[in-house]
Amino acid sequence: MPNGRNTWLFLLAVALLAVFVWGLGQVAVAPLQTGEVYPPYSSLRSDPLGAMALFESLAAMPDLSVERLYKPRAMTQGSHAAILVLGVNPVAWAELEAKTLEEYENVARDGERLVIAFLPVSAPGFAKDKHTVEGRWNVKLSYRKPARGGAPRGTIPRHSALYFDPGPEWRTLEASTAVERTFGAGSIVLLADSYPLSNEGLREERNAKLIAGIIGPARRILFDENHFGVVETGSVTKLMRKYRLEGAVAVVALVTALFLWRSVSSFLPPRQIRSAEAVAGRDSLEGLSNLLRRGVSEKMLLDTCYAEWARSAPRESRAALVEAEIARTGKRDPVEAYRAACRVISAPAQGEKR
Repeated sequence: MPNGRNTWLFLLAVALLAVFVWGLGQVAVAPLQTGEVYPPYSSLRSDPLGAMALFESLAAMPDLSVERLYKPRAMTQGSHAAILVLGVNPVAWAELEAKTLEEYENVARDGERLVIAFLPVSAPGFAKDKHTVEGRWNVKLSYRKPARGGAPRGTIPRHSALYFDPGPEWRTLEASTAVERTFGAGSIVLLADSYPLSNEGLREERNAKLIAGIIGPARRILFDENHFGVVETGSVTKLMRKYRLEGAVAVVALVTALFLWRSVSSFLPPRQIRSAEAVAGRDSLEGLSNLLRRGVSEKMLLDTCYAEWARSAPRESRAALVEAEIARTGKRDPVEAYRAACRVISAPAQGEKR
């Protein structure tokens, strides 16, 4: 089991990992789930300012095909779809040049129904007397003063001050706030206020007749997210969802957690720290004695010593006398026999002087 210090390190690592996951969820995951990272009236937002409720409601109808458009509108030409462009700033849109308006017309002429729904706004402090769109499309963008249901400063109003003064080419869908004009095989619809199409608008002031009128006969509906800057790219998150790699990411996270646990803990008992002890050395004589004890039995010790001595002793040595002494007392007392043999070897020969 891990000791006390490693246990605290492991608990600290787990706590830090939990805080990191929670913070990642708050910073990255939660805004994506609610859609708050997207502009107002995007179909990717589930909060009151989004249009996800309308997207999901239309998608639930069996005879409609509902998608999000992440590419330029020109790439949908000939699809005979209703393209919903929500949350457009009317003040900036009124300043469009003739070339941009011609692009709108080309999309409509190929059979698409282009629905442009503007942001709810208050009356601007200054506006031009005449815009390009008024001269080309014969429709004037006007503003009431003051707007009904004014909003606090810095917020989007619930009701817009914008209304249309259309020419005879336009057909009114709802008095002064929703108009339609045919261009070639398709049409363009202008909606003064995106609020009825928002999540909050569907909950508070549901207007099914208006929604059916702006969609018209189209069986395919595209929510344009491209004008919000939401473009389809080959992101890592998309690839993970496409190939269903969420399980692999979970396994990697588990392995990482186990590695951290293994790094700060151990399943083995802690090693005992031995006190420093001096190791006594031994001399060569003790080493030789240990070797003899392992290699020569006690009974054969005396015979082995004699055999080694006889192999190296000179010829004139007293081998016979030594052998006789060993034979006489060796079996009874090997130590006494060894001593007697030593006396014989060390005794002076006859005629030698001591």
